[in-house]
Amino acid sequence: MNVTLPQSCAVTTYLNLCSSSKVLLLVPGFTLNIFLLVSLLSSLLAPRVKIRSNVAVFILGISSCNLLSLCLWPLIIHWRMRGRWLLGPRLCEAMVSVKQMSSLASFHYASFVTFSVYLTVVCGCGRLVDSRLFLALEVLFPLLPGGLKELGQWFPWSRVHHLDPVEDSCFSFLNDPSMRTFALVKTAALLPLNLYFYAHVLHTVVQSAKASNRSQRGTVTLARMFSLISLITFCAHIPGAAFSLMDRPSVCQEMVRDVLLDLPLISSPVILFCMNKELRNQGLLILRCKVGMYEGGDPSVKWSQSLRSLTNGESVVKTQ
Repeated sequence: MNVTLPQSCAVTTYLNLCSSSKVLLLVPGFTLNIFLLVSLLSSLLAPRVKIRSNVAVFILGISSCNLLSLCLWPLIIHWRMRGRWLLGPRLCEAMVSVKQMSSLASFHYASFVTFSVYLTVVCGCGRLVDSRLFLALEVLFPLLPGGLKELGQWFPWSRVHHLDPVEDSCFSFLNDPSMRTFALVKTAALLPLNLYFYAHVLHTVVQSAKASNRSQRGTVTLARMFSLISLITFCAHIPGAAFSLMDRPSVCQEMVRDVLLDLPLISSPVILFCMNKELRNQGLLILRCKVGMYEGGDPSVKWSQSLRSLTNGESVVKTQ
């Protein structure tokens, strides 16, 4: 049974604070992830510029998992505003299962994006990345950790009841050893590994530019981009993961962690736009055409002009 410890803080104040933060983050979360899907669709339908199928699968998987998690936020907001969970144990367990599955899958899809760039740029395994076997692996493997977690719920010795009938709370991670283990592995191993992939890709591009006497302007831009990606990744994942080090957190600490662990729902679309030039160009193209429609003129002409202006250059790292 899930046992919460409310005595260490003003629970009502924290409930109001967390529900307000969820409401404030809900609109930008939906906007960024839907805009990511629209940009992906635009890239796939573009007549001249195409995005690779493996990257499209990554982006589709990440945005779908993020939107699925965001669709659960009204249930959490309702609970926080009411001060207790009123929707029954079955809906609590269903919400927690979906949230945990989508959270784990989204993070592993994002990790696969970085790994595929590393294989292509550093290892020269572009054919492997484009193969059907790798495509099947990238679709199924991110679902494996969450699937194993849910499979364990069928065994009595590993089952966790997330609803606390005494305090009427429904937390995703509180007193859940398996999720705590996943969070520790992500913090101690997977996040440093992703940062290593970023650094190694950047080092390879710099050495290639020096060897071929190319201009370093693109390399400087790439270095700034990877630095921004690393900073966003660190700020989105580390604060929430730090709470996983607590053996028995209180209700208030768990509510803060619940908010922090949802930050990647907003940061991951930003990272994907930073990493993929084709996706970023299509996003800018959509925004320009929207502005053009308000200013007047033929939208198709503005679309063609914007497309030509955005596709004159070449990407330093071909991730699309």
